[in-house]
Amino acid sequence: MKIHLVSGFLGSGKTTAIISASKALMAQGLKVGVITNDQGKYLVDTHFMRLNDIPAVEVNGGCFCCNYGDFNKSLEQIVEQVKPDVIFAESVGSCADIVATVVKPLLEFKTAHEEDTSLSTFTDARLLKAYLTGEELPFQENVIYIFEEQIQEAGVLIINKMDLLAANSLDQLIKLAQKRYLNKKILPLHSLTPDGVQPWLNTLSAPVQYPPESLSINYQLYGMGEQELAWYDAQLKVDSGNQSAVAWVQDYLRLLVQKIIQDGIPIGHLKFLISDGSRYQKLSIVSGDSDPNLVVDQPEKWGAAIELTVNARLECSSEKIQEVFTTSLQQATSAGDVKVTMVAEDSFHPGFPNPTYRFPKIS
Repeated sequence: MKIHLVSGFLGSGKTTAIISASKALMAQGLKVGVITNDQGKYLVDTHFMRLNDIPAVEVNGGCFCCNYGDFNKSLEQIVEQVKPDVIFAESVGSCADIVATVVKPLLEFKTAHEEDTSLSTFTDARLLKAYLTGEELPFQENVIYIFEEQIQEAGVLIINKMDLLAANSLDQLIKLAQKRYLNKKILPLHSLTPDGVQPWLNTLSAPVQYPPESLSINYQLYGMGEQELAWYDAQLKVDSGNQSAVAWVQDYLRLLVQKIIQDGIPIGHLKFLISDGSRYQKLSIVSGDSDPNLVVDQPEKWGAAIELTVNARLECSSEKIQEVFTTSLQQATSAGDVKVTMVAEDSFHPGFPNPTYRFPKIS
């Protein structure tokens, strides 16, 4: 059994890549399981995995490293239920120091073989390009520090969403990355389809290296970076009156994104999952999306009742993120006959990172 840990900053496309990779492996007759991870409780990614018929369990309420016991239980659960040939474990996008706090304990306590365990770190091509060329990034320094440390411990550095860069810009980025990260395997990727992730799967089938030494990470800066990010999770039910439920959802999301942009709030990621019981669609916005696509496919075919799950990760206070969503929802429901019920809602800052285990090196 192979275990592939997948890290990378918010909005880097980890979930999409894992879904595409899982479909490719399952088409070959292999059994695949996925462990998702987040600080919140109502995870778009877990639901979306299951809707794509990919077996998934989750570690919520904290990262893998700070909840290693829960990670271990989830690992045992997916092994028992699926008996997978391959497991993908996706860490939360604000987590770093994976080698010392997850890879090493996994090897130590599970007697896993190094050649069967990998760490891939994803980065959005646009964000990495801005970082390496000295452009001003939308995030504060402590948040950028997390982004930097994630890349430093990459076993394989995935430059994802390469299709969003012109060919000459991508070539320049790859050269800059190779010069900056001399000892890393750098892999450009387009992860929207099973064919697109094949280069990644080819890499994972060979021995994958990751730094044997733990990061020299400053946990004070790391923790401060997490504290500058705010989480908002919600589950809503939308019932149509004289107005289309899908039309209302699209209008609400556009209004919400417009307010976030107008207030100048940096976006880590916004993830929305809509479902009417028979149809479903995921909509996402990340930093760098200049023209967010919030269009629901074939709106005329959707039912009158829709469930909407929201995961938002923004750089602001928890009070601000709550105010943004509350104000936008009030404005969206002030007109029309749609009935909106808030089933669950939570806004908070991640806790200070406190790993269950931390090993200095791979023995």
